[in-house]
Amino acid sequence: MSHLCLLGVATLTLTSASFAGSDTNADLQARLEAAEARISELSAATNATWLNETRADEIRSLIKDVLADADTRASLQGSGSTAGYNNGFTIGSADGNWSMTINGLLQTRWSSVDNEQAPPATDGAQWGFDNRRSWLHFSGTIAGDYGYDVRHGWGPINTAADTTWANGSLSIGDGWGLTMGTMKFASSREALIDDQYQMALDRDVAYTVRQGVALDYSSDDLGFTFQLFNNAPAVPPAAAPVAGASFSSHTWNARLEYLVKGDWGQFSEFTSAEGGGEGTLVGFSYSGNDDGDVVGGVTDDQTTWNLDLQMQFGGSNLYVSYNDFSDSSDSGADDTDANRLQVMYGMYLDNGWEVYARWVDSDGTTAPFVAGGPVGPLDGSIVSIGVTNYLAGHNAKWTTEIQWDDSVVGANTDVTTISTQLQFYF
Repeated sequence: MSHLCLLGVATLTLTSASFAGSDTNADLQARLEAAEARISELSAATNATWLNETRADEIRSLIKDVLADADTRASLQGSGSTAGYNNGFTIGSADGNWSMTINGLLQTRWSSVDNEQAPPATDGAQWGFDNRRSWLHFSGTIAGDYGYDVRHGWGPINTAADTTWANGSLSIGDGWGLTMGTMKFASSREALIDDQYQMALDRDVAYTVRQGVALDYSSDDLGFTFQLFNNAPAVPPAAAPVAGASFSSHTWNARLEYLVKGDWGQFSEFTSAEGGGEGTLVGFSYSGNDDGDVVGGVTDDQTTWNLDLQMQFGGSNLYVSYNDFSDSSDSGADDTDANRLQVMYGMYLDNGWEVYARWVDSDGTTAPFVAGGPVGPLDGSIVSIGVTNYLAGHNAKWTTEIQWDDSVVGANTDVTTISTQLQFYF
């Protein structure tokens, strides 16, 4: 009986163990599957983190390379160099001691000319296109205290006597400066205002460019310049005198300007837009010739003076100039005298439109004066009326002008010219 009890107890024990082993295996399997799922999840997260860290390292390396390259370029260009557009494309050092400004101008024009001539000459009419003015201009500073101004022009009137020059300058201090090289002849305010800022299509008297030296002074309300130029030819003296040529032959010019009202910057152009400041500027120029040791010289007593007035009214503008030329020659030729009066008025309209009119009256006949006086022979009047559409200020504008010229120039008695011009300036 006892043996039967022991056998029963053993059987129950084994059966219970068998059932317990089965439950344990199932639990272990479930735990194993859960662990494998968690491991897979952790592995995926680890891989993603590794990829993100790899990308971050690559980006850091790329940024480091870019910064190193930028530092290299900056060291080559000069620390803190600047570039951009400020009244021209500019580049320079951060301290302003070294700089360059690049400007350019293009004026392209269509004109129709109707020319009535005195008999036996034949009347004529013609039209055509021309690239009136085109130039590139470079200016800036050198080592802080020195400057340069270089312009090269292309086109029918861009010669050494018009828009091509090169000069260097330095500041002496207290408002004084010295310039040497080729430069504008400061014969009038109209001559000093640059091509792109003119109101009419052409100046009444084209300015000249001469080789020499200028001493300048500027203050809050006074401007002064004294210029000394060679007369042609501008070459060292020859061993033997040549008729009509002398290295010591020269022209001198003095100009004084008084700023009655306004600031100097506003008088760099004729136009006075709506809302602009009011101002008045008065100028006076006086020039003369000296033949030096020229053989057969006849210009010792030639003088020219010019008085001009420029006014701006914040929407309209006025320019008046009077030019007087005299030649008291001691060569036996008759004395000559000529004068020229110009009145020009412009009115700014809405939406960037401007109308203007100019009247010029000349009296006297004379050959061209080397110092920038009237070009002749001229005797009569010229009337011009024009309209300008400022598409983008002076940077892009369209001007149309009609001109009636009854001044006596050779056989011409009455010339009517209609012109339209596009200007692009940067």
